[in-house]
Amino acid sequence: MNNATEIKNPWLRSAGWDGFWMLSGIWLLVPLLLCANKPGALQVMLIAGTALFWLSHRFATTYTAFCTPAYRDLIRTERVRFILWPIIVALLTFAFVFAPNNLIQLDTWGKIQILGTIFFLYNSYHFGVQHYGVLSIYRIRAGQTHAGWLKGYERFFCIAVGAVLVAIAQICQGAQVVNDSLIYNVVPREFFLKTFEILWVIVPVIVVIMSVIFYVGEFNNKPVSRPKFLYVFGLMLQGVLAYFLDPVSFLILWGVQHWLVSVALGAHMAQNDTSEVPKGSQWYGFWNRFNKGFWPTVFVLCLWSVLLAPLFELAIHPERMTTNNFLAIFSSVLASTILVKLFISLNFISVYIHFIMDRAIFRFSDPGVRKISVPLLFKPLILAKKEKA
Repeated sequence: MNNATEIKNPWLRSAGWDGFWMLSGIWLLVPLLLCANKPGALQVMLIAGTALFWLSHRFATTYTAFCTPAYRDLIRTERVRFILWPIIVALLTFAFVFAPNNLIQLDTWGKIQILGTIFFLYNSYHFGVQHYGVLSIYRIRAGQTHAGWLKGYERFFCIAVGAVLVAIAQICQGAQVVNDSLIYNVVPREFFLKTFEILWVIVPVIVVIMSVIFYVGEFNNKPVSRPKFLYVFGLMLQGVLAYFLDPVSFLILWGVQHWLVSVALGAHMAQNDTSEVPKGSQWYGFWNRFNKGFWPTVFVLCLWSVLLAPLFELAIHPERMTTNNFLAIFSSVLASTILVKLFISLNFISVYIHFIMDRAIFRFSDPGVRKISVPLLFKPLILAKKEKA
């Protein structure tokens, strides 16, 4: 019996679960439209999404690696990837941020811009890779074992649209993530504004054409995957709307969608880990209480995000404490220069380690990673196969 007939469920978990967590790039348009003409509504939506999912998505793969016993042996054998590289990144970031100004001829904001430039460039690629990762998950679920040219095209499409073209739109539109970088120091914003007059007409057409090519290939790639069909539709919308929505609205559509996918996959994989907790291990024993269910893990990740997000954000943008009464309560915590630099460092360290951990957990070309991560992703599929056999 071939995969097409064995795998009846094309979703990772279910249509409802995937629809909310994995395909949020489509339904997020509804609250965006509802909030469009209500003063302050978009800001409330952004603050809520940021508080809950901004940092929780950064912690998700690190949580999966270090708070589930499944990866325990892999971490021991791959210490360089899981431990040494994160430590090196953390030490370098701390050293750079805390270095005296007379040693590095930069003030704190100059250091933030350098770290922010590294973040913006790699983060754009990171978004594109995640899009391709989701399509790969659904390709496996659909049993598309002979994808041919389409598999390579999917990667190209995700990087071109989800990384490059979206990044260009953000630069032209003056997104906050770009303002926190050195890009406008290198090339004046006026140049991008003039370029945008042409790009906002051309790029959406290119995105639609590229999407049509995907759909032609997908319809000829049996069995057709409905989740892939919908996910690419959401990615197409992002590529087009990046050139029409204001930066705040697009950040909600683009950022929250990415965050929800990361949190969902982290909690999903943690719940699917049924490895035996090592005897006497208080660490794994403690986290195992949460990993028995999807929502308890989501709660833990979101709790960390709610507690740390204001401190991470205000350390970089302290001026926001004077314009928001709620945020002003953190002024006493960030009154110390040392604490400000500490939270600036932790902000960038957390995202750089997030990049490393995502690569470590989802590097399926590595047999050791594949042996652990694939069952955690597709456990319901594997169990269904065994029961059927």
